[in-house]
Amino acid sequence: MRTAKYRVCARCDRSDVRFATTWPEGSICQRCYQRATRIHGTCPSCNTQRLLPGLIGGTPTCTDCAGIPKDFRCSRCGREDEPDRVGLCAHCCLTDDLTVLLDDGTGRINEALQPLFAALTSQKLARSARIWMITNPTAKFLLRDIARGEASIAHETFTGHPQPTKVAFLRELFIEHGLLEPVHLEIERFETWLQKKLVDTTREQSRLIKQYARWIHVNRMQHLAQIGQLRKGTLLAARQSTTVALDFLQFLDQRAVPSKECSQADIDRWLSTGPTTRSLARGFVRWASHHGHLPSVDFPYRLAKTAPIISQNQRIELVKQTLDPEAPLSTADRIAALLLLLFGQPLTRIAAMKLSQIALDADSLTIHITDDVLAVPEPFASIVRQHLADLPNQNTSAHREQRWLFPGMKPGDHLNQTTIMNRLRDAGIDLRAAKNASMRALVLEIPAAIVADSFGYSYQVTDKHRRDSGATFSDYVKERGFQS
Repeated sequence: MRTAKYRVCARCDRSDVRFATTWPEGSICQRCYQRATRIHGTCPSCNTQRLLPGLIGGTPTCTDCAGIPKDFRCSRCGREDEPDRVGLCAHCCLTDDLTVLLDDGTGRINEALQPLFAALTSQKLARSARIWMITNPTAKFLLRDIARGEASIAHETFTGHPQPTKVAFLRELFIEHGLLEPVHLEIERFETWLQKKLVDTTREQSRLIKQYARWIHVNRMQHLAQIGQLRKGTLLAARQSTTVALDFLQFLDQRAVPSKECSQADIDRWLSTGPTTRSLARGFVRWASHHGHLPSVDFPYRLAKTAPIISQNQRIELVKQTLDPEAPLSTADRIAALLLLLFGQPLTRIAAMKLSQIALDADSLTIHITDDVLAVPEPFASIVRQHLADLPNQNTSAHREQRWLFPGMKPGDHLNQTTIMNRLRDAGIDLRAAKNASMRALVLEIPAAIVADSFGYSYQVTDKHRRDSGATFSDYVKERGFQS
C-alpha cells in the first residue's frame, strides 16, 4: 500500500521521478504528464473532439469529464494542447521561433523560404519541429545564414558544408518543398562513398575502380533513375560489387601480380580461398578483360547449391498469422508480409510502392504491380483500407504530398527496405524461402509467362520456378477446367 511518506505517480507508480502536477487522481510525473497532454481524440464521456489528458477507468478523457482544474487552450490560437511556453501551444511557439530564425534582416521572413515556413508551421506535430531545431543547431544556424543571404540556396551549400551529414535532412526538406531542384541522392551517396573508399588505395587500384564504378554502376543507376526504377537495393549491390572488385585488386597486389599479368590460376585461387561473395568480382573481371586492363580469363558463374523454400502449408500458416488481429504487427508490416507471401514481391519493390498503384472504391480494391490489375481479396483488402486511412509518418513536413504506400521518415522518401526486412524477420518469416514458395504457388496456378507479365518478373525467372515445380501447360488446363 502507498503511504504518506512517499509521493508516487498515480499513473506509473514511480517515486524516483520529477513531478509535474497534481490532478484529482493524484500526483502526475513529468513523463506521464507529457504523454497525457499529447493525446487528442473523441472523449468517450461527452463525445467531443478534444485534448484527452484525463483518465477514467483506464480510458483517456477530456479535462471537464476528468475534473482536471486546468485550461489547456492556447491563449493565442485557442488550440487545446500541452503548453510549450506560458499560455502558448507548440504551434504558436514554432511560428514565433521560425519568424525570428527566417528573418531576412528587414523584419520579414525571407521570401524564398516561405514554402518551408508554411510547411513547418502547418504540420500536425509542431513540437517535433521545435525539438529538431533544438537538437540540430548546425541545421538551425544554416537556416539562419540562408535567410540572411549569407549562404545561397544551392546544393553546393549543403554538400560543401563542414558537417554535411548534419544538414542532410534539411537539404532533403528543401528538395521536398521545391526550394532545391530534385537530384538523385542515391547516386550522389554512392559517389561520395566511392571517394572515401578509395582514400587508402594505390593509384592503379583507384584508377581502375573509379572507371569500373562510373562506367558500370553509375551509368546503370542513372538509367534506372530516368525510368523511375532506381531502388536503394541498387545502391547496396553497387557498393558490394565495388568493394569485392577492390578486394580482388588488393589480392593481386598482395601476391605481387600486376593486373595485366593476372592468370587463370590467380582467378581460381581467389575463388577457392575465400567466401562465396568473391564471386561478385565476376562483373569487374569481365569488364576489365574487355577493356584490356586484365588478360582474357575465365570467371565462372556461381550457382547456388540450393534455393531456400518453405512448404505451402508453412506459407499458408504464415498468411494466417499475418492476418491474425492479435499478432504484434502494424498494418504496414501486414501488407508487406502479404505482398511477399501472396504475390511473391521482393522487398525492394514492396518498399517503393506508390499509392497510385492502389485503386479503391466502396466494393473492391485492386493493385497493379505491372500494367495488369490484380484484385485484392478480403481480409487482405480490409488491412489495406485500414492502412490507407491512417498512413504513418504524415504528421510532419517531411512529405509534401501523399505519394508512397509506405512513407518513410526522410523527406519525400519511402520506408527503407531494410526496416521492413528486419520487421518481417522478427515476425519469423524466412524472406527468401517465403518468396520462393509464393512464386512456386503462382506458377502452379497460372502459366509462367502470365505470372511474369502480371507480377513484374522476367520470363526466365518464372519459367525456372515452373520447371522446379514440375508444372506443364496441361496442368493449367486441368486446374482451370478450360472448355473447348
